[in-house]
Amino acid sequence: MHRLLIAIAVSLLTVSLVPLPAGAAPDKTKRTGAEPAQPTGEKLEKPPEVLGFTDPTTGMEFVLIKGGCYRMGDVSGHGDSDEKPVHEVCVSDFAIGKYEVTNAQYRKYAPGYSSGNYQGNDLNGDNQPVVNVSYKDEVAAYIRWLNEKSDKRYRLPTEAEWEYAARAGTTTRNYWGSGLGNPCAFANVFDMTSKRTFRSATVDNQKCNDDFRVSSPVGSFKPNAFGLYDMMGNVWEWVSDWYEKYGNGKQQDPQGPASGWARVTRGGSWYDATRHVRASKRSYIEPGFRLYNLGFRLAAPAR
Repeated sequence: MHRLLIAIAVSLLTVSLVPLPAGAAPDKTKRTGAEPAQPTGEKLEKPPEVLGFTDPTTGMEFVLIKGGCYRMGDVSGHGDSDEKPVHEVCVSDFAIGKYEVTNAQYRKYAPGYSSGNYQGNDLNGDNQPVVNVSYKDEVAAYIRWLNEKSDKRYRLPTEAEWEYAARAGTTTRNYWGSGLGNPCAFANVFDMTSKRTFRSATVDNQKCNDDFRVSSPVGSFKPNAFGLYDMMGNVWEWVSDWYEKYGNGKQQDPQGPASGWARVTRGGSWYDATRHVRASKRSYIEPGFRLYNLGFRLAAPAR
């Protein structure tokens, strides 16, 4: 049973992947994730005014989030069984990274670190999110290192904090609305560019174009109302909670269970169909696993 659960967990983050056909030439008209961000077909609006701070060691930007209460889970009716029951959760003030942790920021700690590539497509650009990092090894070590250089007590966000930050006051499927629509201005998902690159992939592609084959430089898409980027898509993000099914009842600053076998991941990725890229979507994986589409962002106390 344990091995079956592991297989299920991994399947939520990965899909059957096959290489490009032999002799296939790259599409030079499309960007890889490592190249500088360009417009995604819609002009980016001016981001909202936000309060926050910048970590002096890494240059990482943080946004201060005013706490509050919200309905956590599948409020839009698009979710899986473990996104129910919808329940009221309140979180205290906290700070969270404006962006996912980048390769350049991670290499401040580990200069030789490489996120690698996916089927020849670079994942290692300075401004791409760091990936192939496990919860219990690379992520934990990075947080310990950064806390030794700071008085901020950095950590991963809790699952409740993450969803509160991702929703940014909305009650819809995503912070840009409830329909599948055209997410390519808001999130790096498996789109027409992805389908052309990975022709044999079994992922349902979105009928829009964000022009990124793999992960994009952080901040390439529109932010939510809290001024946070890439809360949906790009790469899955580790959060601090052990995985368990939701319970009923109002909760204040839930931390998740005290122990477990898998940690929660949130947000979806560039290799996910749009139906899996939504605010309430949950996945989970053993804390020692590393994946090409799984990274993290940090949180910190508000003061």
